[in-house]
Amino acid sequence: MIISFEDFRYQGREIEGLHTQIKEHRMVHAVLITGEPGTGKRTLARLLAAALMCRSETDVPCNECNDCILSAAGEHPDVTLIEKGVPLSPNTSKGRSTIPVDDIREMISLCSRYAFEGGNRAVIIADAENMTPQAQNSLLKILEEPPVNTYFLLTSAHPDQLLTTVRSRCRSVRLIPWESSYIKKMLEKSGMSPDIAEKAAEMSSGSIGKALKLASDNSYWQCCEDVMNAFFRNRNRSDILKISSGWKDRKSEADTLLDILENDVHNLLRYKLDPDSKYDLKDYPPVWRHFAEDAPVERFVYLSDRICEARKQISFNVNFQAVIEQLLLVFIGESDLWQSS
Repeated sequence: MIISFEDFRYQGREIEGLHTQIKEHRMVHAVLITGEPGTGKRTLARLLAAALMCRSETDVPCNECNDCILSAAGEHPDVTLIEKGVPLSPNTSKGRSTIPVDDIREMISLCSRYAFEGGNRAVIIADAENMTPQAQNSLLKILEEPPVNTYFLLTSAHPDQLLTTVRSRCRSVRLIPWESSYIKKMLEKSGMSPDIAEKAAEMSSGSIGKALKLASDNSYWQCCEDVMNAFFRNRNRSDILKISSGWKDRKSEADTLLDILENDVHNLLRYKLDPDSKYDLKDYPPVWRHFAEDAPVERFVYLSDRICEARKQISFNVNFQAVIEQLLLVFIGESDLWQSS
């Protein structure tokens, strides 16, 4: 899937401004792209690097020239990617949890030479907060006196962990969480079915990266179905022990289970607050659709509080099966109220 600057329009005019600066050959020498995980920081850094490499006379990146083809394949000789665990220097061992000073020194050595293609050079430092203090200090030297036509693109979800002097020498661009409707559109563009795209977008918390991961995770969707069956479609107290026994060996999935359950309650509340949104409750049985239409907001809060309490109990190592049984009783009890009303 080809990503363009048009895809980042939702993020505001600042990115459009960077695009214009590249086209007009007046790009700032260092950019720090920040934002929550999965908001597209590395994607934007690669897009900026591709635009800097492109030789098109009309728009960049053109996605047709040899430079664009090399950039898209991650093989452009004038784009250097630095990230933890992937050595740039022969002195760096694989799998390190930090970016060492040797990698930054190796990059500085590369930047002292002419670009292979005779144009610009771009250095992407992904998750730049992983640089050691020594690496950051070494980077600071080249940021203060950057070589001609060399551009530094840093990404970070934790910019507070970077030296103030490093941050001050970069133009900061912050990416915000994406709207669900936009994420759904992007997933469909990548070939996902509309149904899966919508569900993944709703669970993504504004993260395209998380949505893409969820959309292709069959075990996650099976867990969604298991949660729907256990907490919304089941109304028999006699089945609680059988259901909880099926979950007792799935404690590693506790966070996922509760996230899904919390999102299911949120979907019901969203319908309650905006019934004209046409949100589809087809997966919920009639009693829960009745709940979504007529229950006071306090009942939604009550269910959310019980889920929050379950999280605390699990964190305190309360028996996982017992926690599931308590939650099942809560949801069956709530459905009984609305079945009889």
